[in-house]
Amino acid sequence: MNTKSQPAWKRCLPWLVPLPRKMFEKPQTGKQMLVYYLWRVSAFYVFLLILLMLAQRWLIYQPTRVSSLSVDQANGPFGVVHEIQTTTEDGLELKGWHILAGQVACSDQSACDAELEKGQPVVIFLHGNGGNRMHRMEDYRLLASLNLHVFAFDYRGYAENPGSPSQTGLLKDARAIWKYAVRDRKIDPSRIILFGESLGGGVATLLASELCDQNTPPAGLILRSTFSSLVDAASSHFPWIPVSLLLWDRYPNQRLIGNITCPILMIHGTADRIVPFELGEKLFAAAPENSASGIPKRFVKIELGTHNGLLYEARGKMRDAYHEFTSQLAPPDLAAQ
Repeated sequence: MNTKSQPAWKRCLPWLVPLPRKMFEKPQTGKQMLVYYLWRVSAFYVFLLILLMLAQRWLIYQPTRVSSLSVDQANGPFGVVHEIQTTTEDGLELKGWHILAGQVACSDQSACDAELEKGQPVVIFLHGNGGNRMHRMEDYRLLASLNLHVFAFDYRGYAENPGSPSQTGLLKDARAIWKYAVRDRKIDPSRIILFGESLGGGVATLLASELCDQNTPPAGLILRSTFSSLVDAASSHFPWIPVSLLLWDRYPNQRLIGNITCPILMIHGTADRIVPFELGEKLFAAAPENSASGIPKRFVKIELGTHNGLLYEARGKMRDAYHEFTSQLAPPDLAAQ
């Protein structure tokens, strides 16, 4: 029989199914063994991809859940840390802390409002994918020591907050926190600095891009150990997986950062094994050279700095970077304080 006259699928069929009739029967020929094991390996690979796709948010988001998180657990000076809360557009109540600038003690919210009215910058701190707000107290103390107020909320599904985390959900949380600062606490957007740590940098970039499009940009954007995109970060760890086809939450920071008009500070450690240093450089290269107010973007390279230990490995250098950056944003009378 002339095989050239047969359809292509029929010509390939002997290679696709030259297997024994019984599924678990041992292949008898070399061709059977080759196809048999290729099918098994392929089936296992596809099964693994499906498993990873279904479990991806469990792998990305690693919250530490607690039934409650009081200010007493912050281990801060009495009256410096105050409980705050807001509600998202989809009805979730988020809890967080207000850490007062200069670590000044206040007795109640009215006293805190009086401190806020003095005009110091306010940092909205958007933390990374693991733990909860309690694990960032050293970051808050450092920022407060620079005469900055800190609003530190947990995302949905973190600490005592209800819900499950996702890119869409975390952006809703960030919007709610912004509205809380601007509408509820009457803070001018020109005083608010967005601070994103690791994955929180993706949330901060999403929010900053959105605010700049609405002509209500924040005072500044600080990104610490943040990736160019979650696709890039995941691909660096799993090069054998078609991440771009499977990932639901992408955090496309490199694409969005060009829209941001406020001043930008980035900090990254060269020994970061979670978000490789090269991804931080890639994100920085995509950022505008100067803000709308003419302040140049800045990248602080921490030699041998890791991902989770950066604050302890280069505290002085980071403090100087924060101080220099925020001093550019604050009015002269406040910057001198």
